[in-house]
Amino acid sequence: MFSTFRNAAIAMVVASALAPPAFADLITFETAPFNGFAGPVTENGFTYSKLSGFLFVAGNGNPGRDMEGGINGGGGVLKIVSATGGNFIFNGLDFAAQALSGTQSQTLQVEGFLGGAPVGTDQYTLPSKNSPLNWTAETASVLAGITVSELDIPLQGGVNPEFDEDIDNVSLTSLAAAVPEPASLTLLLMGLASLAMVVRLRRA
Repeated sequence: MFSTFRNAAIAMVVASALAPPAFADLITFETAPFNGFAGPVTENGFTYSKLSGFLFVAGNGNPGRDMEGGINGGGGVLKIVSATGGNFIFNGLDFAAQALSGTQSQTLQVEGFLGGAPVGTDQYTLPSKNSPLNWTAETASVLAGITVSELDIPLQGGVNPEFDEDIDNVSLTSLAAAVPEPASLTLLLMGLASLAMVVRLRRA
């Protein structure tokens, strides 16, 4: 009887090992058109677009392109959803606070929603800097591990004084059920068949 339980435990461990892990995807804005941004653009399984206001794609990223709050338009709100309509988790992003004066600070907000209801907001504050930008890797805190169906990221911008909030490398993990590869599925079925044979032999 102990051997039967042991074999069953081994089979469960094998099944767990064969389950593909969840991987994070990055939104890098590399395929977004330069200048004023409206979207939508789909990248690595996620779709982002302008929810309101004025957003701007520039070549100030970390590296490459980035998304910024439009200075002349007073900034705007970036909306991110899964391209397949599923839920996901926010892991973090790169944030820079740019200002010509360099004497103020800026607070970036990342707002999570599930089915239209707010589930939490992360905030990151940086002192402003002109050049080079102060790119800082920020990780989820309030939203860490929280299931969301939409992220809204207000990106502030203005002319008096002239400043904008910049983001890049938004890290997200899809919660869509992973489908096992055919080879992995075959190995799992073979293991279960072997376990069933062992059980039958011990009962004979």
